[in-house]
Amino acid sequence: MIMKKQEYTIRQRIITLYVVVFGFIAILASSYSWQIYSLENKLVALENFHDFFDNVLELRRYEKNLLFDVGSDNLKDILFYLGNIEEEANKLYPDIEQVVGKEKFANFRSNLASYKSIFEPGRSLVKLDAEAVRYHGKAMVDFSRDLLTLKQARIRKGLKLILYSFIGLTAGFFFFILLVFQLQAKSVIGRLAFVQQATKDLLQGKFMPIIDNAIKNDEVSNLILAFNKMGTEIEIKQEQLVQSRKLAAIGTFSSGIAHELNNPLNNISLSADALHVEYDELSAEEAKEIINDIILQTERASEVVKDLLDFCRDKTPTSSRLNIKNVIRATIKLIANQLRLNAIWLEDYIPDNLPLVVGDHQKLQQVFLNLFVNAIQVMPEGGLIHLDAKLEPEGYLRIDVNDTGIGIPPEKIEDIFDPFYTTKPVGQGTGLGLSIVYGIVKKHGGYIEVNSKINIGTTFSIFLPIKTENDPEEKP
Repeated sequence: MIMKKQEYTIRQRIITLYVVVFGFIAILASSYSWQIYSLENKLVALENFHDFFDNVLELRRYEKNLLFDVGSDNLKDILFYLGNIEEEANKLYPDIEQVVGKEKFANFRSNLASYKSIFEPGRSLVKLDAEAVRYHGKAMVDFSRDLLTLKQARIRKGLKLILYSFIGLTAGFFFFILLVFQLQAKSVIGRLAFVQQATKDLLQGKFMPIIDNAIKNDEVSNLILAFNKMGTEIEIKQEQLVQSRKLAAIGTFSSGIAHELNNPLNNISLSADALHVEYDELSAEEAKEIINDIILQTERASEVVKDLLDFCRDKTPTSSRLNIKNVIRATIKLIANQLRLNAIWLEDYIPDNLPLVVGDHQKLQQVFLNLFVNAIQVMPEGGLIHLDAKLEPEGYLRIDVNDTGIGIPPEKIEDIFDPFYTTKPVGQGTGLGLSIVYGIVKKHGGYIEVNSKINIGTTFSIFLPIKTENDPEEKP
């Protein structure tokens, strides 16, 4: 059972890619919005830590004033800032513990409590322990400074993390999208290149179905299927066209065929009448001679019919080793009477020792028949067809078919192989003969050259690759 490949169109891939891109952008925007919000909270906390540090410094300033007996109301200011410090410590303790840890924050609280106990109301300032004041005050300054430094370091680290993560994620995602796009483009463009090459081959008459190895069907898969179907149908139509052209060619030289059949039939009729009338008077040897003549003329007519049937038969194309002279001889037999009726002389200078070519006998016969019919039509008042062949250095066998017809204008030579193009008057040509010749020669790996001069004649040169040692004896 053949499993049908799952459909996954290019449009679906593009939509999926868009969804992934917009999804990434949404995630990135959400992530950085949260990080910016978090950074804003950190900056607020940093401002609070600055206030906390400022309060500690103010406390130390009034502490020094008190110790050096500078100014008045120093104790009142000390108690005021102690209250502020204690209040901020209670309010900011989650952020502080997160930055410095519970142990250091506990030490700070202990120093703060010890420092505050020195200035409790009712205690004598005369017996003030200056060393203890300085020790605990310095400890609080060091703690608040370290707290501020660590918080600043954390914010800097957070900013770097935001920057590096943004660059890393964006670059990573960009390369991921680039990789996905490259893989998809390679799959699509690679298969389109096969279609492009197959199209060029099809134009040259070499059609090979494209094998699509895609895991899932897409628009290119459908294009390949359509191309394979089109190529197959073109091949079928080409064969039908060749077959119809054969029948058209027979119609063109039907008078010659009729004459070719009429002669042996007349001879058979005359011999049979003579045998019937003079049967009693004829000797055995004379009767036998008449019968042999009837058999000979019957074989002659049968040979004509056989040649026609072989030419018209729609058989499977095959490639085999061919002597091009034998192919042309078989073609000349089909039009021999037509040449005589049109007063056209055919000169065959093709050597017998030419190398073999590989091709289909019937199709190559069609090539030369179309060229001969064309030559007959351009020489209505008679003329000459000259045939020659030789080996070319590039490994091709060149066959020249030259006529003494009216010639082809130079501006029309490039168009003569186009389908339905004809230089003949309306009703005297379909414009398919040379197009078929071109297609058959291309399929045999050859090419055609045309040289023509007005009122002098035209030469069609057919180039066919010669057989090599690696060519098979016969292949379908």
